[in-house]
Amino acid sequence: MAKGIREREFQNLMIQWSLSMGWGFTAGRALPRETTQTVIAGHLRDAIVRLNSGVIDGFDADAVVEEIIAAVNAVEGGLVRANEQVLRLLRGHKEFRDADGVWHALKVIDVEHPTANTLVVSDEVTITVPGKTSRRFDIVYWVNGLPLVVVEVKSPTAKSGWANAAREINDVYAAEYPWFFTPNVFAVASDGLKLRFGAVGAPLNLWQPFRSTADENLFGRADVQRSVELLLNPATVLDMLANFALFDTAGGGVDKKYLPRYPQMEAARLIHERVLAGGQKGLIWHHQGSGKTLLMVFAASLLLSDTRTDSPTIVLLSDRTQLVRQTSGVFTSAMGDAYFHQPVTSQELRALLADDVRGVISTTVHKFADAGKNLSTRDNIIVLVDEAHRSQSDKSKSLAGQMRAALPHAKFFGMTGTPLRNLATDTFALFGEETDPGRVLHRYSVSRSLRDEATVPVMLDPHPVSFEINDQELQAEFDQFADGFDLDDPDREALSRKFGRLTSVFANPDRIHTVCQDIVDHYLAGAYRNGLKAQVVAYNRELAVAYTDKINDLLAGFEASQVLAEVGKHDQITAEVNISVSDSKDEDPTMRPFRLSEAEEEEQKRRFLTPDDPLCFLVVTAKLMTGFDAPNEGVLYLDKPLKAHNLFQTITRPNRTWVSPTGFVKTSGVVVDYIGLAEEVQRAVVDPTPEGAGKGGGFVTDVSDLIAEFRNTFARIEDLLADLDDLDLTVHGYESVRAINVFLDANPGSAEPFSRDYRLLARLYPLINTDKRIAKYRDGFGLFGSVYTTLFKKSSDEERKERLAELGPMVLEIINAHVHSFAVVASQEEPLVLDAQGIAILKELMALVRTKPGKDDGQDKTRPSAAEILERIKAALDKGVEPGSAKYTALAERIRLLRDRIIQTAQDALDFLSEALRIARAIVHAGKHPEEAVVLDEDHVGVLSRIIHDHAPAGLTITERNLAEEIDQVVTRTLAQSWDNADARNRGVRRATAAVFRRFMLKPVGEPYDSTVAYIEAHYLVD
Repeated sequence: MAKGIREREFQNLMIQWSLSMGWGFTAGRALPRETTQTVIAGHLRDAIVRLNSGVIDGFDADAVVEEIIAAVNAVEGGLVRANEQVLRLLRGHKEFRDADGVWHALKVIDVEHPTANTLVVSDEVTITVPGKTSRRFDIVYWVNGLPLVVVEVKSPTAKSGWANAAREINDVYAAEYPWFFTPNVFAVASDGLKLRFGAVGAPLNLWQPFRSTADENLFGRADVQRSVELLLNPATVLDMLANFALFDTAGGGVDKKYLPRYPQMEAARLIHERVLAGGQKGLIWHHQGSGKTLLMVFAASLLLSDTRTDSPTIVLLSDRTQLVRQTSGVFTSAMGDAYFHQPVTSQELRALLADDVRGVISTTVHKFADAGKNLSTRDNIIVLVDEAHRSQSDKSKSLAGQMRAALPHAKFFGMTGTPLRNLATDTFALFGEETDPGRVLHRYSVSRSLRDEATVPVMLDPHPVSFEINDQELQAEFDQFADGFDLDDPDREALSRKFGRLTSVFANPDRIHTVCQDIVDHYLAGAYRNGLKAQVVAYNRELAVAYTDKINDLLAGFEASQVLAEVGKHDQITAEVNISVSDSKDEDPTMRPFRLSEAEEEEQKRRFLTPDDPLCFLVVTAKLMTGFDAPNEGVLYLDKPLKAHNLFQTITRPNRTWVSPTGFVKTSGVVVDYIGLAEEVQRAVVDPTPEGAGKGGGFVTDVSDLIAEFRNTFARIEDLLADLDDLDLTVHGYESVRAINVFLDANPGSAEPFSRDYRLLARLYPLINTDKRIAKYRDGFGLFGSVYTTLFKKSSDEERKERLAELGPMVLEIINAHVHSFAVVASQEEPLVLDAQGIAILKELMALVRTKPGKDDGQDKTRPSAAEILERIKAALDKGVEPGSAKYTALAERIRLLRDRIIQTAQDALDFLSEALRIARAIVHAGKHPEEAVVLDEDHVGVLSRIIHDHAPAGLTITERNLAEEIDQVVTRTLAQSWDNADARNRGVRRATAAVFRRFMLKPVGEPYDSTVAYIEAHYLVD
């Protein structure tokens, strides 16, 4: 079928870009081959003669070509196995027998010198056999007559995108003509705006972009051109062929082909170069879920295949036994069992190292305990450490210290998504070279990972569980109990400490039922319907068991069975527990039934990873929270306080990409938070790099990067809409939406960049929406979302399918706005636990609201509760301000809001006191100045109202507050715009304020304008 003109234009552009990289063009119809042939035999024969000049005279070159063509055309055992065998041949690992019966490894492709090969790019390449429909490949890249890369393109204006191109390669071309793909290194799919590459037959979520971490973000055609220049450069194609196309066909599962993501390729290359240069260490900092384990495999493969490393020993190190088992098949496929070792005991590990065994040793750091010093003094032992922030310390008695003593001249490379710098561990000092920027050899940040769609955004969905408690009745019952047993004060205090802990609240049967019911309802309403699975993180082992039992009870109930019947996938689904249970005699007998053998645990994980298996929940407390790679996990229910890197690694569990067997594309993961970890999450992601270490890696650095990217993207949309007169981004109504839609319709080239940038905003927003720095963008983001929705409604069916995946964050925000947790009020009678700052605030607060002590009054021996503080503030209000007045109403409302606050932590208590102090000061001021309006510290409108009132010119007829509100809105809106610098921003704010004054028929000179501007500069324009 004839191609659209735009598709051919883009196809020609790709070929044009390729020519400058050394490819020669020959039209498909002009290739010296029959359409039934996969290989250009003449090119292949010439290359074999040219590349093997020293030995080829002893061969029948035509017979060698026929043998290679026969291998290319053989696809028995499946395409992946055939592809592995042909690529092995192309790497020069297959031997051929000459006329004298001597075997030689012949070079088919010169992977080290790309220009020594015949490089051809062709368009419209036809393949056919009798009885089959002929197919035509858009672009084929040939090396010495072998089709190493196949490209399928779609028009930039077509309904279908790159995904349809990839599906055609997988489901049509490779299915009908598999032998054309046995020499294939990778395939490429592009629609001119996006480019993705992947292994033929791989699920679409494994097709990745190919970029460079050194480049700034590019979009559209510029991004595609850069990808072509990087990926389809002959050197990259041959590097991928020689070193980075790996296979797992060793049995025990589905045959797989692994291709690298570009950050994996970059980092593996840097490790390889560092080793060759004699370097001793390096730190690789890649975002969680972006493939660090596979990166270790690629690096190990590079090191082992290079003769300059002198047959090294590669130690793949973990603090968990199961880490590299999932990729062990790659090594056994590539090298055979003799070169891959997984020692079962410490003695076996020591024997392997003492005997100078070469190849790969996959082990755990624990097996180095008591290994002794100088177990092996070779300097070509390379240790690749996964999760390098754990179990790694420079202390000599630590496991890592003992390992380094046993291997004193080894080279150490650490892979981590959460490097640490604290009193116990400094990942940067331990693994980082001082000469590396920020002591990091290679970085792959959160923002790049999201943009590349290597991971999906994770949204924190708070479901706080509050409760009420009758303190007086509880205390009375406890006192009665203590009196009955004649307990003295120390005993009572000890009992209160022991049973007043968090565990008592978590173990409450009503709370267990409440949380588990919410988990089941939430899961069945969303994740289950899309084929996703879930993890539950409980407070301790006992609660993990209790939650598992309760979830299973609820899943067996009538309501759950109705949902299962409606979806029609399972008659019953289940939850199972996975906790650490030892086989020691001291183990709790009630926990022993839940101990899993290694084989049982592997089987449990296999069932969880199988989409159709009814095991839908894994309930854990410590195990499987880090390092467990489950792409089909869509939601994690978190009901355990966590901190620092443990929290960060846990909340990134659902961030893996996944496509279900039915075609559902996972676009985000969700962490349902039952204990209010939002602030702790911010602390967990603090970037431990020193100041000025550069951009990239960590999450808080990335939070700033994400916010910067959000702002830049937002500004691009603003620039796109700059010609729209009087567009107010704070007005989220029909007129604004309609105005933008009319503009986009009138400018045909504007809808695509608007949609593209909005989709990026939608991916970034869930990760940063709690940050104060983007508060001023929320109205505009909501407005853009409404416009995007209208564009979506007008889209074709294909475009609707493609864009549905991008609406997830919007839908979740809508759901969250209407989901309310159980509205039980937490106790406010708990004494406030404060630090020195809090005590100082408390003293000032009490001095403001308490009457002077009499003779019988001494200092309080106990700190007042939150309720007592509020009662005293309320009493001060009743005494000092006239009831029923506007001032009384405003302050009483603030007290009511403060009363509703739940105090859970010392920081909450401190914030509570600070707010209480502001209100108390306002009450005291109101009593002393009854003629003035009530103004709290952060009430800009109130302050501006008072300024206007105090400096109002004679005859002012407008309401001061109306003018103040207008100024506040205009200033806030002006600040939300994109400004080149602070001076330009400040001038813009002053002009906007002057315009408001003119609109209200007031002069923008003198008073009250001067005082208004002075206040704005002091309180709004603070950088």
